[in-house]
Amino acid sequence: MRRWWRGRRSAVSSLLIALAVTGAWVIERWGPGLLPIDWSFAASSRLCTLDQVLDGDSLRLHCGGKPVEVRLYCIDAPEKGQPPWGNRSRAHLKRIAAAQVEMRAVETDRFGRTVAEVYNAIGERLSLNLEQVKQGQAAVYPRYCEESRFFRAERKARAAAVGIWGTQGTHQTPWTFRHRH
Repeated sequence: MRRWWRGRRSAVSSLLIALAVTGAWVIERWGPGLLPIDWSFAASSRLCTLDQVLDGDSLRLHCGGKPVEVRLYCIDAPEKGQPPWGNRSRAHLKRIAAAQVEMRAVETDRFGRTVAEVYNAIGERLSLNLEQVKQGQAAVYPRYCEESRFFRAERKARAAAVGIWGTQGTHQTPWTFRHRH
């Protein structure tokens, strides 16, 4: 047995390394949601209370007794200065957000806000980020998003001409509006 193993040890090691690299690439490319259990969510999620919906892509939460300002990951909603879309987007987020949410932090932005995916903690585990895109209340922010599920949801919303996709204009790309103003 030992003699057999000696000759194959490097081959087995190489195979294990290849599997690890391939698995990491699959998760990076398609996201951890591809796995049957999203372990990254379980490891980094925090139960929080919704304090205020600031606009269509920003919330103020209380997590562990501390206030946290959150920018919703992967999306960009019309600004308040883009009537009526900014107000509609904010109102929609208010309607769908539960009083208790789970926050999965992704990073911190240049303004010190936590960039996160936020899920309702009560009832169905609904991603507020993804729901805003599905209902045409926000666009995918391609500069900061590589997750295909967001792009698929936006394509469907565009095809159905819902929300911001029902009328042409700079409200469809809030980053363009901000750049011009």
